[in-house]
Amino acid sequence: MTHPSDPGQSPRPPGPPPGPGTGPYGPPPQQQPGPVPGPRPPGAYGTGPYEQPQTWQPTPRDPQSKGLLSALFDTNFDHMVTTQMIKIIYRLALVLITLLALLVAWYGVAFLEWNTTLGLLTLIATPFLWIFQLLATRMVLEFLINQFKISEYLRAIKDKD
Repeated sequence: MTHPSDPGQSPRPPGPPPGPGTGPYGPPPQQQPGPVPGPRPPGAYGTGPYEQPQTWQPTPRDPQSKGLLSALFDTNFDHMVTTQMIKIIYRLALVLITLLALLVAWYGVAFLEWNTTLGLLTLIATPFLWIFQLLATRMVLEFLINQFKISEYLRAIKDKD
């Protein structure tokens, strides 16, 4: 429904609202009876309206089927290097972020002698800085892994046909 002041459509005539089956779209389509949505009773597959469930699983790919060096020289890009290295990257980031947080805490202790307020604020902010950096790193790496999973699923769909 458009706004009453919209000049593109004339206002509706007064009277009862139109019932189903009237209007610009015509009557609603007739629905055919079919299986009831929800859990199926045990043993009901293949009888009546129920069919054998069709499950699809992506083709299993062994990410370790090729070594890291051989995957680096794969010019078809069939084997992804990033998915093999993501755990190493995350552990390295965890170590670096922890070292940075320890360095900031050390500076906070040093600031206590010079400016007590700045030192306390630095010490209080250090764990929050550590958690924020760890969460940001984790989110970026999870996004990256999801992109590779999407690529694998699309490849499996393409290979299925």
